[in-house]
Amino acid sequence: MIAASHVKAEPFFLEGPNGRLFAVYHPPLYGVEVKGCFLYVQPFAEEMNRCRQMVSLQAREFSRLGYGCLLLDLYGTGDSEGQYQEGTWDVYQADLLAGLQWISAKGYDNILLWAVRHGALLALELASNMPPPHRLLFWQPVLNGQTALTQILRIEFAASLAGENKVSMDNLRNQINTGETIELSGYETAASFLATLEASKVSNYYMLPEVEVHWFDVLSSEDQNPARSRTKVEQEWKNAGAQVHYETVVGPAFWQVWERVIAGELIDQTSAWVQTDLTKK
Repeated sequence: MIAASHVKAEPFFLEGPNGRLFAVYHPPLYGVEVKGCFLYVQPFAEEMNRCRQMVSLQAREFSRLGYGCLLLDLYGTGDSEGQYQEGTWDVYQADLLAGLQWISAKGYDNILLWAVRHGALLALELASNMPPPHRLLFWQPVLNGQTALTQILRIEFAASLAGENKVSMDNLRNQINTGETIELSGYETAASFLATLEASKVSNYYMLPEVEVHWFDVLSSEDQNPARSRTKVEQEWKNAGAQVHYETVVGPAFWQVWERVIAGELIDQTSAWVQTDLTKK
């Protein structure tokens, strides 16, 4: 396959199954051997916006190394059509499948999934419906949807204490259980989506065949140790037969902070992995 003649990112709208999806395609650098293409799987709510700069920088690095990259705003998010509360697990899976089909139509036969935070759970679900082998790149993945949802609800509960409309954890849970749309950090969110998120966890996919995962976690300092829950998942996943490569880097928690910050070491180490381990295969 010959690389595109332009390196410039190409924004466009992809016709999704529920509406137009805003997309940005980063083609491989001209003159570099084309090795494959990444499909990016975003995190949810505000984390999506906070990650944009890091994701854009890494996509450009993929381009330089001979990999295309397709960035999608899932239905109801970013600049895509639809409302946020219309986003469900199935809607997002259908959007990602449309992205895969677009990449295949470009002539790529080596497609990799790159996910940040909650996107890891979406990516694993997507991979389970794809033929093996499965190659996944994770940045700071959410490992357990139940834990993640509890944290989200606690944040909403704590925020409500400072206002007039106080809510309890029970109120929030009842809204989900009765299928109501629930506002979380300013995002009207479908209860069905939250219920599916809560049931999703990495361990559901331990038996996914021919899977190789390269997983980066960002630590605040060299003195910080990875959480035990994360090293436990790594080991259990390996025991199930997966190839799991776990690395830590030091940098800011770019997915959490309002300020645009760069975790340079994460980009450097991800690019190094692509240039060495991944390219050899």
